[in-house]
Amino acid sequence: MLTLIKNEFIKIFKRSKTWIVFGLFIAFIGITIFGTWMNDKNMREWISPEYQIKQAEEQLVYIRSNIKMAEADGDENWIQSSKQIEENLLKQIEDNKEIIKNGISEDGWKKELDETIENLENVIKDYAENGINEWNKEWYAQSKQDLEDYKYLKDNNIKPIQEWEYNEFTFFKNLCSFFGFGLLIAGISVFMSDIVSGECTPATLKFLLVQPVKRGKILFSKFIVSIVTVLSLIIIPQLAGMVIVNATSNIQASDYPIRIEQKYEKSFDQNSQEIIMKQIPDTSKVVTNSEFTLMSIGYEALFIITACSVIFMISTIFKSSMISMAVSVILTIFLTIGAQAITTIKEYSHLLFTTYADASSIINSNLVLMYQNPKLTIVNGIICMIITSILAYIIAHINFTKKDILI
Repeated sequence: MLTLIKNEFIKIFKRSKTWIVFGLFIAFIGITIFGTWMNDKNMREWISPEYQIKQAEEQLVYIRSNIKMAEADGDENWIQSSKQIEENLLKQIEDNKEIIKNGISEDGWKKELDETIENLENVIKDYAENGINEWNKEWYAQSKQDLEDYKYLKDNNIKPIQEWEYNEFTFFKNLCSFFGFGLLIAGISVFMSDIVSGECTPATLKFLLVQPVKRGKILFSKFIVSIVTVLSLIIIPQLAGMVIVNATSNIQASDYPIRIEQKYEKSFDQNSQEIIMKQIPDTSKVVTNSEFTLMSIGYEALFIITACSVIFMISTIFKSSMISMAVSVILTIFLTIGAQAITTIKEYSHLLFTTYADASSIINSNLVLMYQNPKLTIVNGIICMIITSILAYIIAHINFTKKDILI
């Protein structure tokens, strides 16, 4: 068995496809790091006092033009509202000039946090008064969860870290989001789809089958090597990327709290006369960013094993590597996109392993809001992926060991 595994490792790392796919994945990680850094850079420029002054001055020109037109028309309401906006803009300019002159106080974030909490409370109130509907119900639920998070920060005297700030955990979440769009499953499909079928032409599989080794052992050795290789080529570069970001960032976010495992239920809203997602109180818990990331990586590893199992099964069904690749890519991408776009499939998305590609979103419950499916929980995801993996390998084993293989 060890000899079979050794030989499979040699074969898989001799394939040019292995290094091409790995190189593309490394390049994608580099692009994600650069994108995360650029987003941080742009946001810091946009929120800088210099930029805020420039924006306010540009708006002043427009507002003062409005005031002149309003005075010419004699519209008192228009005049008063425009002058109020002018006053607010002038105050904004003075406040930002003060920041440039004296800098931001060390406790300035506490004032900003109080303002954020007040704004969120007003937003939630407006949603409730105007009625929750199909278009705003996701934002309504998210706003309520954000309000809880900000109140937790205030109660525990923790300075908020914005989602756009450049640190290793923001990079990891961005990467997981891209995976959820189908990138991860597509890459695994391309890499693994010919792991068995590719040896039918040329017939290198024939050489293995005539050896005094059971077919089950041959198949299992290929399966183990594929799993170990894919896990290594995906998870190790991610960890390396996080190390690089951590070394180039001045933000320490490892102990920053994050809320996970929020449970939801469907509820009928009387105002909108529609079903909305409602948070179940006291069902979430707070963990650190480090704990969250470890959980996400473990979940991602389970998804990778499941994806490998399904694609491995497809590779045993078809003798043509081109057909197995086409079926693998088209099927997995359709399930990924279809579950996000088609309402009927959304209702059963918790039964599809492809739904769980974004590990971070299932851990922090964002996947529930995305699919409007309260059954998308961590436990259901684990059960779904374990059952899928077992069934896929059993089918692959039966197909490979029992049927006639003509090469």
